[in-house]
This record gives sequence, C-alpha cells and structure tokens, in this order.
Amino acid sequence: MKYMTKSQIYSIKIAVLLLFSFFNISCGRIGSTNAEAKESESLTSSAMTEYRAADIIKMIKKGKPIQLMNCMIWDDLDFTQCGEPRITSGIAVEVDVEVPIYFNHCLFMGSVLGKSKFKDKFSCSANFRRSVTFSDCDFRGEVDFTKVMVADNLDFSKSTFGENAKFDLVELRGGINRFYEITAEKNFSFTSSYSNGNISFMDATFKGDANFHKLICSELMMNNTTFEGDAIFSNQTIRGAALFNYSKFNHDFDLSYSKFLAPVIMTHAEILGKIILNYCVFSSPSRFSNASANAIDMNEALFFFAPDLSNVKIEKVVNGESVYRFVSSEKHVFRLADKDKEEGDDKENSSDRIDIQKVEK
Repeated sequence: MKYMTKSQIYSIKIAVLLLFSFFNISCGRIGSTNAEAKESESLTSSAMTEYRAADIIKMIKKGKPIQLMNCMIWDDLDFTQCGEPRITSGIAVEVDVEVPIYFNHCLFMGSVLGKSKFKDKFSCSANFRRSVTFSDCDFRGEVDFTKVMVADNLDFSKSTFGENAKFDLVELRGGINRFYEITAEKNFSFTSSYSNGNISFMDATFKGDANFHKLICSELMMNNTTFEGDAIFSNQTIRGAALFNYSKFNHDFDLSYSKFLAPVIMTHAEILGKIILNYCVFSSPSRFSNASANAIDMNEALFFFAPDLSNVKIEKVVNGESVYRFVSSEKHVFRLADKDKEEGDDKENSSDRIDIQKVEK
C-alpha cells in the first residue's frame, strides 16, 4: 500500500480550506443580495434610526410601502409632496398616496402634514389609498391632516401630540379608526369630519380644548376619556352608540343640536362644568345613570324614549329649569327637587334629587 507524504496531506488541507472559504463567501454574497432585494421592496427599520423626510417621500414616490419602527424623523414630513398634484376644483388640489403607511414608536421632530399650499395659491391635500398607522408615536411639531381622505383604517393610538393637532374636514372610509390612549398636550380638533366606520378615543387625555363640532360617524367611543379643556360635540350626527362612560370633563360639555340615532350611554361620567343638551335629538333609549354635573341645560331636547336618569347628581339647572320633549310633543320640566317639600329626607342628599314634572301642551 502506498502512503501519502506529508507534503501531499498538507496540499489537500489547503485545498479543502480554500473550498470552504469560497463557499462561505458565495453564501454571504447571496444573503447580502437577498437582504438588498428585501430592502428594495419597502423602507424598513427595527433599530433606532434617523431619517430625513426626503428619504421617506422618495420611497413613496417609487411605490414602496413604508414600515418604520423606533425611528426619528428630523424635519417636516409633508405627504402632499408624495405624488403628482391634480386639480379637482377651481381652488383645490389633491395628491394620491398609493402605498400603506406604517410608523410605530417613532419620534417626529418636525410637523406631519397632509395639507399644504400648491404654488402658494391652491389648497392641496393628500388622499391615502391604503391604511395609515402612526401608533405609539411622539409628535413634537404640528399635525395637520385637514381635508385628508383615508380609504382604509386610520390609527394614531397611544400617540402624543405636543402641538396643535388638526383633523378637520377629514373623510375616513375605513371601518375602524383608532385614537385610543392618545395624549393631546394642546388643542385637538376633529370638526366637520366624516367617518364611514367607528372612531375610538377611549382612555384618551385632552389637555387643551377638544372640538368635534359637526362630526358624522358610526359608533363614537369616549369611555374613560379625560377632557381638561372645553369639550365641544355640538351639531353632530352619530349613527351608532355614543359612549362616554366614566369620562371626566373639567369644563363645559357641549352636545347641543346633535342627533343620536343609537343610544347615548354616559354612566358614571363626571362634568365639573355645564352639560349642554339644547335641541338634541335622542332616537334610542339613553342612559345617564350615576352621572354628575355642576349644571345642566337641555331646553327643547327631544327624546323618543324616556332617558335613564337614576342616581344623577346635578347642582343646578340653567335658568332654574329646562324644558324638554318626548316624541309625543308633550313638554317636560327638568329641575331640582324643591327641598321645602321633602319631608324626612336628609338635606345634603335632597340637593341631588331631580324632579321631572309633566307640563300641559
């Protein structure tokens, strides 16, 4: 039998090492190519990364989905720069954003805009054709989504708005729109907006004024929400239930001229100012049980069903009494009970009693 010499064995070892080195380099290149291909499909990040708005806009223009987590965006992010503007009326211009937008746990140092001026003359707004998500984000600049259209769901849940936030004249076509657990440090407006589906502001905190004037939506969820400024919900049309259970209002709560096609449920709500129900229409049985308010004004409110007012605590009624109606057109008076006529009752508890008397037509 012929044995290999030491030099032959050494040569074989070198050849094997070279073969493995070539194999590892090839695999590395393949892996790198796959990673680059994956990155080209969408702008993605899982580590804390800094971005310029121009980089994000560039990807959107290329039709690449945006999926960013744990990122910081330094300058203003203007979504009206993400497509070709088209004139829709004499003074209005729209820009379509065709890709889904997803930001999670991101910090925005500049403003986030869905509205701008086109050629310093036209009002330009963004149309989002896919879902829009800004969950658990921190907005240090203004957020202005005035006149924005979102074809899918909108999600700003658990986000903090450090400056004024505007969602006026917004059109939301998705079924679920989430703003739960948000914190608005300054004024927050959602006026004259339309939602095809439900809107949730549960567990939110509004430190400035909250304005929802002329909002139209399906179900409106405001359970356990805190309003430190004025809460304006006038002239609304709510097709689904309006839920304000355990919410706290530090100032006035204005629901005047609103139409509720489903139940309004406001149990255990606390209004430190005045609740205004003037000219409201309640089409379904509503519950205000265990709620409390400093004052109430409900002149000409119309109830299709008698409301549940059990254990409601009211300090005073504006103008001494409020006249409201049932669908039968009979007038009813909402006023505090006359303490002098309460016999054997504790005086402290008697101020919480409410006397509802029927008045002739």
